[in-house]
Amino acid sequence: MVSIRILVLIGAVLGVIPIALGIVALVTTKWISSPSGLTSSIIICSEESLCLQAPEATITKGIEIAGVGAIVVGVILSVILGMWTENVLLLLLPQIFLIAGPILILIGFLLYAKYLFGMIMQTSVDLGYSFILMIAACIVGFITAIYFAFVAGSSRSRNENYSDTDSYDSRNSKSVSVVYSQRF
Repeated sequence: MVSIRILVLIGAVLGVIPIALGIVALVTTKWISSPSGLTSSIIICSEESLCLQAPEATITKGIEIAGVGAIVVGVILSVILGMWTENVLLLLLPQIFLIAGPILILIGFLLYAKYLFGMIMQTSVDLGYSFILMIAACIVGFITAIYFAFVAGSSRSRNENYSDTDSYDSRNSKSVSVVYSQRF
């Protein structure tokens, strides 16, 4: 059978993918591009007509960064808790972050598109590769959340399946129950 540590390591590697995609998408300038070659992103704007106003820009930046940050926290918690705890409730805690992160990313870039398209309806714009990277980060983030939920669930069933019971204490002939867990 596969060790829980190997499953957690695979999940950590899988978790790095949406983090990397999210960071690259946040810092690149190809969220939106116009036919004339002008580009815009959530952080950097090359043309004033493609830039969001201050409140809208702050909202979308904050939501996107919070989404990527939630995935980072979820992956780190999943690795730490997956390696060193057997408490099923604690193993499910990172799922909150791993599910909230992609949801925040999705909401953030949809708000970005809504605000930007609403601002420049008369200009033709195309979605750039950074926009597509953020969609990919969202999808892989959900896959990561599902994977870690599976790992958390399998560690619980593993603990229940691999227990032995000794029921005799030779010192005073009382029946005692000692459970040996073979988690790793």
